[in-house]
Amino acid sequence: MAMSEKSIEEYTTKMRERYARMTGRRAKIKLLDELVAVTGWERKHANKVILGQKRKSGSKGQRGAPQQYDEAVVEALKSCWLVMDQPCGKRMKDMLPIWVKYLEVSVEVRQQLKAISAASIDRYLKEYKVSAGKKVRPPKPASGVKSLVEIRAESWDACEPGWTEVDTVAHCGGDMSGSFIWTLTSVDVASGWTELRAIWNRGQQASLQGLESIYEEQPFKLLGLDSDNGGEFLNYFVYDWLKKKGIHQTRSRPYFKNDQAYVEQKNYTHVRGFLGYDRLYHQEQLTELNELLKLWSLWKNLYNVTMKQESRIREGSKHVRRHATTSHTPAQRLLMSGKLSNEHIAIIEHQLEVNNPFQMRAEIRRREDAFWTKREELIKRESEEPLASEGSSPLRSEQPSEAPNKPKTKKRRVSQL
Repeated sequence: MAMSEKSIEEYTTKMRERYARMTGRRAKIKLLDELVAVTGWERKHANKVILGQKRKSGSKGQRGAPQQYDEAVVEALKSCWLVMDQPCGKRMKDMLPIWVKYLEVSVEVRQQLKAISAASIDRYLKEYKVSAGKKVRPPKPASGVKSLVEIRAESWDACEPGWTEVDTVAHCGGDMSGSFIWTLTSVDVASGWTELRAIWNRGQQASLQGLESIYEEQPFKLLGLDSDNGGEFLNYFVYDWLKKKGIHQTRSRPYFKNDQAYVEQKNYTHVRGFLGYDRLYHQEQLTELNELLKLWSLWKNLYNVTMKQESRIREGSKHVRRHATTSHTPAQRLLMSGKLSNEHIAIIEHQLEVNNPFQMRAEIRRREDAFWTKREELIKRESEEPLASEGSSPLRSEQPSEAPNKPKTKKRRVSQL
């Protein structure tokens, strides 16, 4: 008959007292044999229990190795993680050596933050993390320009900065009707340098102005531009401008979204993750949003590392992806490439010298709060106007789960004669 936990605990207490009074080796061995026979424990475990070295079953207390990092390190880690825009442990480990010199903490805490592993970062930040829970086709481009731009269907093998992918993101709130703001995204394939520009209605001239702004401010020479088949890029304004600048233009295959995997990824991490899915339809906010996106892009490029995939191997039905052991920021990749001119190197080094990631993040939040506050005031002002337009599309902050319902048309039955 099995003994209850309480009986085992009482019996073990008596056995410890008897064992402590024993002096001979044979007597202790017999006492240990008795404990093993009565409790059914493994002999090594019973020996530890009778010596008082083993923690009692059900007793409270922290098991395992003692905590390596104190509260000051955890608080500094949490504050960095929040300002860094909450990266994963692998990315944050490579970002900490860049950020800790700006952190106002002791030298000991800085050294510990530099030495902490990616697994420890995820473990200490686990309690702070929470889990969160139709694209309408653009207008068809001019067929004449489309025939002039070649299709790029192969994988990128670019090791030189300047070969970019571009795309646009609609801030429509789930309703493509009317006028609203779009975000133009440009990503350098080799380094991951990303630039964002806000444009109005994604027209041909507006898209060209966004590309010109990116061309003038990015710290490397633009060599090639790859886009989808949207009319904002496949038009004579953009085509002539790229040809005049000596920039090679290509396009992806129609309906093959993975042909632009680099920019599609940034559309989520840099645009949707930052601005969400709200409808932005106030043209008077275009300038301040552009300034906010420029600062956001610079902060991401200078101080946020990105993981780079080195290989992808198919094993059975799965693809095993392997990434570089050390991640770098886009600015670091540009400086390590050895392909930049002295002028562009000086620009990046100057930006790293004069900027502080914590101050930049605070300024981004200030401008972000001012942008959304002004938007709420504009919406409130419109609702208070007596002549406000009726039937306007509702605003929504969540991602649209499905496309709006379209009226179904009945097929006419043709009578057979």
